[in-house]
Amino acid sequence: MHCDVDQEESVGHIWQCLDEIGVERIDHGVNALEEAALVREINRRGLGLTLCPISNSYVTDSLKAPELKAMLDQGVQATVNSDDPAYFPGYMNENLLAVQGAVNLGRDEIVQLARNAFSISWLSDDDRDAYLDALDAYAAESS
Repeated sequence: MHCDVDQEESVGHIWQCLDEIGVERIDHGVNALEEAALVREINRRGLGLTLCPISNSYVTDSLKAPELKAMLDQGVQATVNSDDPAYFPGYMNENLLAVQGAVNLGRDEIVQLARNAFSISWLSDDDRDAYLDALDAYAAESS
């Protein structure tokens, strides 16, 4: 479900996605941080939030990089994605670089973002596990 950032009633819209629609994933959803109970519920359900930093900088006041870091710190399965790269210049790698530059994400946080992306995907369990194993192996080799 798509929940634009910093819109009127953003938190209420995210609750609506959870309670009335029963979503498995929320696109954007940065405003969930405004209510601790909402963050707890997102974590309890194991939902993922797909954040698009570069497009955030075009439609709001910033990349929302500190919010992304706060989500990671609170255990939210947040990911970094591109959002209409033809309109907002930047694919996934550019978005990761922008966030890393803004809040100095560490190696473990970058690995967690990649892990979250596979964890919240709609891959089969076997495919997801294979990708996560490959990610873990890569991360172990590069440490």
